[in-house]
Amino acid sequence: MQTGLEPKKRNLYEQVYLSIKNAIVNGEFLPGQKLAEAKIADQLETSRTPVREALRRLEREGLVTFIPSQGAEVTPLSKGTMAGLFECRAALEGLAARKAVAHISKEELSGIEESLLLASHFLEMGDLKKVIEKNTYFHDVIILSSKNPPLQQMMEQIRTQILRYRRINSKIGFRSYFLAEHKEIFQAIVNRDADKAEELMKNHVLSDLNHLLTGLSFLD
Repeated sequence: MQTGLEPKKRNLYEQVYLSIKNAIVNGEFLPGQKLAEAKIADQLETSRTPVREALRRLEREGLVTFIPSQGAEVTPLSKGTMAGLFECRAALEGLAARKAVAHISKEELSGIEESLLLASHFLEMGDLKKVIEKNTYFHDVIILSSKNPPLQQMMEQIRTQILRYRRINSKIGFRSYFLAEHKEIFQAIVNRDADKAEELMKNHVLSDLNHLLTGLSFLD
């Protein structure tokens, strides 16, 4: 006897989920906006059932809030939520850096080293899109090299929510010394100094928080 969704139906549910999630993260659905199941179903040319399931899944991820007698809405943004997300991120990425000291491969270290050189080059050229790519690569490799799947899953959820804040105010830009911090974290991992790698990563993430909160001064 088969259990769960049929493959085609499972694929449909995943597509609906990703469509709504991307619309929230990219700012197409704004913070506090009501999410009417029927309207979204019409837009996606599907029934209300996969939309309802997607909204419940996004509620578990913190992107959607259900209000009694009113239905679903995009979870509002706030400084308090932002601070909480970054505090969790700091703890998790700090742990990832500590674990990476023991598990990271030579190939991964070479990849990070190359990304740091390219990030510096792109920063000088003013190519912020490429700088963002290399910044993301740096963090992704360290998280993956932790070899801790639960940590990776929690980070994916947190980073999705953090991305909403960056999308809302994309003019904040980078801190002038973020790249120097990346190099210090990299060197601590190369030196197999787990305590220092963890501490530097935590401080790096919390400095990002302070920078972003200043740029998001319009939030409550």
